[in-house]
Amino acid sequence: MTTLTNLHAAARQAGLAVTWHDASGKSHKTDPDVLQALLNTIEIHEGNTSSRSSPLIIAQVGEAVTLPFQNGNTASYVLQKEDGSKQEGKLKHDKAGLLLSPICNTPGYHILEYGHHTIKLAVAPTHCEDLKARTANQKAWGTSVQIPALRQKDDGGFGHLGCVADLAFSIGNAGADALMISPIHALSPLHPEQCSPYSPSSRRYFNPLLANLEVCFSRQLIHSVYRQHSDWAVAFERMQKEKLIDWEKAGTLKLKLLRALYDKHIASSLPPEFVEFIAAGGDALRNHAIFEALQAHQLLRGPRGDNWRSWGPPYKKPSTPEVQHFAKAHQKEVYYWLFLQWITTKSLKEAASAAKTSNMSVGLISDIAVGLSPSGAECWANQDSFLIGASIGAPPDLLAPQGQNWGLTTFSPRALKRTGYDAFIAMLRSGFQAGGGIRFDHVMGLERIWIVPDGGNSSDGTYLSMPQKDLKNLLALESFRAKGVVIGEDLGTVPKGFRSRMAERRIWGMNVMWFEKKDKEQFLSPSKWSDNGIAMTSTHDLLTVAGWWMGADLPNDTTCREKRHSDRVALWAMLQSTSDNIISEMPPITSDGAQTVVDAAIKSVGQASGPLALLPMEDLLGVEDQPNVPGNQTSHPNWRHRYPVQVDQIIRYKNVSNRIETLKIARGKK
Repeated sequence: MTTLTNLHAAARQAGLAVTWHDASGKSHKTDPDVLQALLNTIEIHEGNTSSRSSPLIIAQVGEAVTLPFQNGNTASYVLQKEDGSKQEGKLKHDKAGLLLSPICNTPGYHILEYGHHTIKLAVAPTHCEDLKARTANQKAWGTSVQIPALRQKDDGGFGHLGCVADLAFSIGNAGADALMISPIHALSPLHPEQCSPYSPSSRRYFNPLLANLEVCFSRQLIHSVYRQHSDWAVAFERMQKEKLIDWEKAGTLKLKLLRALYDKHIASSLPPEFVEFIAAGGDALRNHAIFEALQAHQLLRGPRGDNWRSWGPPYKKPSTPEVQHFAKAHQKEVYYWLFLQWITTKSLKEAASAAKTSNMSVGLISDIAVGLSPSGAECWANQDSFLIGASIGAPPDLLAPQGQNWGLTTFSPRALKRTGYDAFIAMLRSGFQAGGGIRFDHVMGLERIWIVPDGGNSSDGTYLSMPQKDLKNLLALESFRAKGVVIGEDLGTVPKGFRSRMAERRIWGMNVMWFEKKDKEQFLSPSKWSDNGIAMTSTHDLLTVAGWWMGADLPNDTTCREKRHSDRVALWAMLQSTSDNIISEMPPITSDGAQTVVDAAIKSVGQASGPLALLPMEDLLGVEDQPNVPGNQTSHPNWRHRYPVQVDQIIRYKNVSNRIETLKIARGKK
């Protein structure tokens, strides 16, 4: 039987924390049963990989690292750089006599040849793309939006990337520097009601429900399909007027429309651009499409058919003869799912182009979820790359006293090294396709992540260490190659010194008004917020300013309401201290009063000293409903709210234009 000492030694070797500290600094010991369960999961998916060499060696510019193959003698080398240039010389040894990589000052993925060996050498810059340089060192501003919440004529019941393109052009021409969009990861198209963008099936491919049909088809052609299915047109028109998205009906109907367009206008004669897209995507893209087709086929057999872990053994891995036979026998179906990725990718490129055309200094910023569904396409295709059998989340803290279990899995640290970080790099490149940069959800996961055995309580977990140096170097390299900035969501329990380490890498944190306090009672003036964070009034998981002021979240409890009243007094005092237009009386708890507070909050947050202020569209519009209430999947319509006005009218809607002018002045843009 394994002794506790041996268990702890094995846990530490696997990167599992035997002890950990909570948000208040209190130390906790990880339950031995939790450690054993997590070790079992790690061993099942990783095996004994510690001795295997990575196909990718990672260094920073100006840094020499130990090479994987040692000749014993000083060897000549040739470094074929990504930019086409060449570097030659003699390899040096460290103090222990081990061969070191040549020092290279050119970031990129290079090929190093020495002796009889050829390896890939990733050379990273010291930091990510400089946001201040992108904005010419000016105080930039922008907005963040939930894509499905956007409205447009004939949108079919929810917003899409065509709406994003129109909004980017509109607010870009109004002077905005950035537009941050909700995640566009592939979800489960067969279950559109499972609509959380933070529970993806894959983070390297996209959600086809967000495709803009007009990047491939004319309006006349689309409407010709409507005329052949008059009930579709009636349903689309009805749903696009609703305040809340009916994901099951609207999502299913859009897929039917996409299928009709594919069958009639794509399948019989594949466009050359589509064929090139398939070839460029390679086996990874093909496997994603095969999974989608196979999942639809398996679902016909029963309600759990969409979960690949319940499929028969011949279909549980993409490499089996049975899966390849299925793909060949159902080629048209596989090509349909490839088509969906093509049209969605084209839609994203058009939106990114619109942001660029409108002269945004940053552009579109795409959101990357912290984990992915263990039952989804990416885990099926790359099972050894992820810790299937364990879930990630957050430890108990003030916001979630019982902890959080997100029902998602994460990368296997050892598998990342063994595979040359392929899955991580692919995820980053997908995000950077937005053109302006990425927001990295729960960015603390670059260093460590809270992990729980499947079936365990969210509090019964521990931290898993990640290969942080390599991950940060690759993030900096991909940021450099894409010329995209990086924002990290750093809310919650943060490792000691983490924000300083982020700042060194120019990964920008988030300064959210609700959390920026001098103490538990007083709000901190935005002018005193950290220079290393993006200024925000709120986020998609928190109350809007109007909703908070109105007490939309408060239970019928006297203590809670009294506490909110004192918080209102404190917030208003802070907002007035940053205003040159003092209003003596605190606004009433009414809709009009809430709008006054929204105006003051936007002006105040605009004065933050950080390089970028990003205001949620909900606060620009002054709406009360927040997009998502974490942990509430019943009473609150998460990810279903729509904005009250169409995209082409947002700038002229109520107080929006005045708020934009206020924000621009506060940012020194007027």
